[in-house]
Amino acid sequence: MIGASRPVPARSWPALALAAAGLLTLVYAAASLALPFGWDHGIIASVGSSYVHGGLPYVDSWDMKGPAAYLPFSLAEFLFGPTMWGIRLVDLAFWSIAGFVIFARVGALTTRPIGAWAALATYLWIASAGWFFTAAPESWVTTSLIVAFTPLLAAERTAARTCAMAGFFIACAGLVKPFYFTFGLIPLAVCALAPGAGWKHRAALASALALGAAIPPALIGGYFALRGGLPQLIEVHLLYPLTTYLDAASGWNVAMHGVAASLLRTPVICAALLALGTLPNWRAQWRPLAILAAWFAIALFCVVIQKKYYTYHWFPAYPPLFIAAALGLHALSSGRSGHRLYPAAALALAGIALVATAARPLRDAGRLAWYRLAERAPDRYYAAYSFRLYDSADEMAAARYIAAHTAPQDGVYVWGSDATVAYLADRPDPARFTFAMPLAMPGQYRAAYRDQAARQLALHPPVYFVSGISWDGLARASDSLADFPWMAGFLARNYRLEKSFGVIDLYRLKDRPRP
Repeated sequence: MIGASRPVPARSWPALALAAAGLLTLVYAAASLALPFGWDHGIIASVGSSYVHGGLPYVDSWDMKGPAAYLPFSLAEFLFGPTMWGIRLVDLAFWSIAGFVIFARVGALTTRPIGAWAALATYLWIASAGWFFTAAPESWVTTSLIVAFTPLLAAERTAARTCAMAGFFIACAGLVKPFYFTFGLIPLAVCALAPGAGWKHRAALASALALGAAIPPALIGGYFALRGGLPQLIEVHLLYPLTTYLDAASGWNVAMHGVAASLLRTPVICAALLALGTLPNWRAQWRPLAILAAWFAIALFCVVIQKKYYTYHWFPAYPPLFIAAALGLHALSSGRSGHRLYPAAALALAGIALVATAARPLRDAGRLAWYRLAERAPDRYYAAYSFRLYDSADEMAAARYIAAHTAPQDGVYVWGSDATVAYLADRPDPARFTFAMPLAMPGQYRAAYRDQAARQLALHPPVYFVSGISWDGLARASDSLADFPWMAGFLARNYRLEKSFGVIDLYRLKDRPRP
């Protein structure tokens, strides 16, 4: 009959599903540029701004992460100014590279469609963590590990340049948090166990690995040493976490909640079931499976050693799981499993995983389309993004207010975790401490840090004193002022409350400060 539609062949449905997922990924990627900062974004961006303005993290600003964690934010500010969308664009660039690497390398081990599935599932599952946790250091650690390890999976003969590249990107991850250097054990084992290689070739591979790994620490360490900031880097990045922050460990219940919230999820369970498909023929794929198993195990070790079990701590564990799932999907769907139901079951699991990973990115894209494009109500759009007491709409409104009521050289000090306000207002901080945690959390450095903050604020009183949320976002920062009598007195004597945005209070400097 003329005009009658033809049924879509069954073998075409996976390709159509992949095409739809790819289109959704592009839509979400564009929509993600509008996502707001969480409080960590504001803190890291403010510390990264020190690089841009000729200063140094740890010396002119304060946060515990490694020196490489701030460089993407510095790059975004250098290219686009103090915006929220700039870092999202940099993040998209990183994930475009990582996604292509997964597609190419996994596709070489399986098929191109399965490589595309692995790339899309990995990216969308990271994106499913939401606005508060994405476009941040752990996400870039994950992309670094993808670029470091996936070339090792398919290599029949390991090349020196592959080892050098692995060392370089693992070192970049280690300069975010030092325990990520333990991932270097994987390429080291690959070098030591290189098949058909003599000891000279293995030594050459290990030397290439070491050389690649030495470059990032040498460059960054040398830069800080030349600028006189190496002691502060060691103090804040290494000693403070060991002596103070890690002592505030989460309990067993928090650990179990973190495991359930991160691993007992539909995409992860589907991926784990698919990965089991590699077991019947594991000897033929022992090398990639061993690398993926070690990658996953070390990632879990890094989660446990941090003792916090935060959502983003799990990011490095997801790529090896989805890549192993891709290998299992290939084994099951190719018919080599010996059971005619296995291919259909494998495709169903892959489809369920992909749909589940796409749910939250689809919601974020739909929210943007509705509030920003249809209703043209940006304030309502950003009001939908809050976490604990942190409200992105209030942060942005406070930043706009300060920018409108100050000159570019006027200082702004933040008591709390609301560095987003000062960063988006593009106003300098007269004190070293980007947020209140080092001044509020008990520990061996608190007294010295408080003395330094008092001297800096008394010497250069900020025009605005911002009191927002506590370092963990569970209370108002003003609740902890009573524990810091000097700061409470400094605020009471020299400032008056001028404006509030939700829990964010803006205090304006009186005519004449009295230190």
